[in-house]
Amino acid sequence: MQNDTLVRMSRRRRRERTRSNLWSRVRTVFLFFCGACVLAMVGLFASFSYTYATVADDLPSLDNYSSTELAQTSVVYDAQGNVINELYGVQNRSVVGLKEIDPTLQDAVVAIEDHRFYEHRGVDFEAIARAAQENLKSMSIQEGGSTITQQLVKNTYIAQEKRSIPSFQRKITEASLAWQYEKNNKKKEILEQYLNTVYFGANAYGAEAAAKTYFNKSAKDLTLPESAMLAGIINLPGTYDPFVDPESTQQRRNVVLDNMLKYGDITEAEHARAVKAPLELSRGRVQFQDKNEYFLDAVRKELAREYGDDMVYEGGLKIRTTLDPDLQKIAAGAVDQVVDPESGDPSASLVSVDPRTGAVKAMVGGSDFDKVKFNLATQAQRQPGSSFKAFVLAEAINQGISPETTYESKALNIPLPAGSDEPFYEVNNYANIERGNISIEEATAQSDNTVFVQLALDLGMKSVVKMAHSMGITSELDPYPATAIGGLRIGVNPLEMASSYSTFANGGLHMKPYLVQKVTRETDGEEEVVEEHRLKGDRALSRDEAAAAVEVLRGVVERGTASQFHQLDAEIGRPSAGKTGTTEEFADAWYVGFIPQLATSVWVGYPGERTSMVNINGLAEINGENYPLDIWSLYMQGAVAKYPVQQFDVPSPYLNLQIKKSGRASTTLETTGETTSDRGSDLEGTVFDSTPAQSQQVQPVEPTPVEPAPVEPAPQPAPQPAPQPAPRPANPGGGGNDGGSDLPADGVFDGSIFD
Repeated sequence: MQNDTLVRMSRRRRRERTRSNLWSRVRTVFLFFCGACVLAMVGLFASFSYTYATVADDLPSLDNYSSTELAQTSVVYDAQGNVINELYGVQNRSVVGLKEIDPTLQDAVVAIEDHRFYEHRGVDFEAIARAAQENLKSMSIQEGGSTITQQLVKNTYIAQEKRSIPSFQRKITEASLAWQYEKNNKKKEILEQYLNTVYFGANAYGAEAAAKTYFNKSAKDLTLPESAMLAGIINLPGTYDPFVDPESTQQRRNVVLDNMLKYGDITEAEHARAVKAPLELSRGRVQFQDKNEYFLDAVRKELAREYGDDMVYEGGLKIRTTLDPDLQKIAAGAVDQVVDPESGDPSASLVSVDPRTGAVKAMVGGSDFDKVKFNLATQAQRQPGSSFKAFVLAEAINQGISPETTYESKALNIPLPAGSDEPFYEVNNYANIERGNISIEEATAQSDNTVFVQLALDLGMKSVVKMAHSMGITSELDPYPATAIGGLRIGVNPLEMASSYSTFANGGLHMKPYLVQKVTRETDGEEEVVEEHRLKGDRALSRDEAAAAVEVLRGVVERGTASQFHQLDAEIGRPSAGKTGTTEEFADAWYVGFIPQLATSVWVGYPGERTSMVNINGLAEINGENYPLDIWSLYMQGAVAKYPVQQFDVPSPYLNLQIKKSGRASTTLETTGETTSDRGSDLEGTVFDSTPAQSQQVQPVEPTPVEPAPVEPAPQPAPQPAPQPAPRPANPGGGGNDGGSDLPADGVFDGSIFD
């Protein structure tokens, strides 16, 4: 019995000793773990203190930090204040003040990203301890305990390539920087900077860009459910993409709403309504009109040349342009109605300029910017053909020569200097027509080549070139006789032609063309003017001289080449003036015309190498009298609605123009075909910069230059003849031009002898 009692006692002691040993081991492990945690925390704080002391003196001055240092999206506006483009590089961002961000988004971000934001000093030691414990368990970095301030520091001070690399040292660096940052910045300032910096996915940086990207509204107009959704995206932008996975995004949004309820940011009722709300997304990317792209491309290139790409795409510029959206729509519609390059038609370009200011109101540089980036309106260098004759006319009037001065319309063989490829420069009219003695005025209406070459030689080709430049031609011009009828070595573009013809409409004062009215950006909450266009005019002709030239160009519309298929005055409901132009083998066709308030040039042709426009849509050839005039008329019919009817100026009686009777001019006004040898007198008081040719003699001219290789895109294949002719515009009054078209025939040149 006693032995049994002893056995039971022995067993009980063994069990007690076993339990004692177990608890002893548990206590040992627990104490070891606690010690490790303490050591880790001590090491953490020691490392933090060391890092802070080490880097504090080397940090950038906080006084130099401002929101404008962030890459910001630049916005482009038309003349009516509508947004027509957004320019950004890697980051799409628009910086706004905290007052421009709805409070619900502020609360939502704090609730999900750093709910103790208003309590800590940039570093949340409680969160760090919790994260350290989890990281020690997994022996990896699973939680960071980062505050909003730390995230801001990471996004602004830590190099881009180092931000995504997990590292204890980087976390400690961020913490020490955040600690210093909060010494001199208020919580509201930090939150504002963070909300303008953080990435919300879909290339949207900052609250404003995010609100526009996902909801097509400003950040100040966000609702509670929208704010909660945006706040939820921040943690994993690639995962919580509402356009890709709306279900996961909505679940994440509701987690944010739960946190907001938990921390007292919203009521139970607000939470219940918000949780039930659908996402209601609306893609906010500005849908730009394709027809604006050539104008916008010209704006981008102009600004990049002046300020550099970084400023244009990251500077947060507000760019106010001259583009009139109404005129641009009409211009694009007119071009599309006449030509269709995809079906084999030639391309077309249109530029419209306000003569009073030089503002470019509309620009069509091609039919499809996505396929062809080359801007025909500003980059093409094309032969202007007979549309260049307007500058010869202007110089003649400037030298005091009356448009009633006559020249003999006849074929010319002008000797070329020894060593030239050809012995003569041959000049003929369309269909070899010889009109006899005709006035400069009539030669302009009928686009007579031979008269204008003789007139230009009398004026002096250097003077003609100087006049063209003073009126707005910026391309290089050579003082060769062929230049008088548009045979240029380099060529011109539609913007130059519209700008130069606007000088006639503006009383002889040329206003420099421009596309950008004003550029501003926000600096420290204030709008800073970066650039503002100042009107700049150069006097090319007196007001009376311009009026006299316009009267002559009116004849082109009333009875000349422009009246072949159109009666423009009736079609647009007011007087206009202009000039047609067609080059050798129908490679280029132009019409440049104007009313007092608007000058418009239209070019039609195939981009790239010069390709003849023949047998197109039932037409034997495309020339200045059909397609370009068709487009010009359609456009101006709509455009003139913006302007009251205004008559052109009339020259005053004090304008003293005299009939020239020397040089190559005739002495009779009669168009009999007879010539005169009486050329001994000249205009009294008129100075010429070339020596008049003697009677019956033609002076040698400079050798013909060689046209350089084209710089435009590869040409489209020439179209096949259409089985049925295309309908022509209405021609109420007929109006034949007596064979006076400015078109070449049988290899004879009109406006281009260097092609």
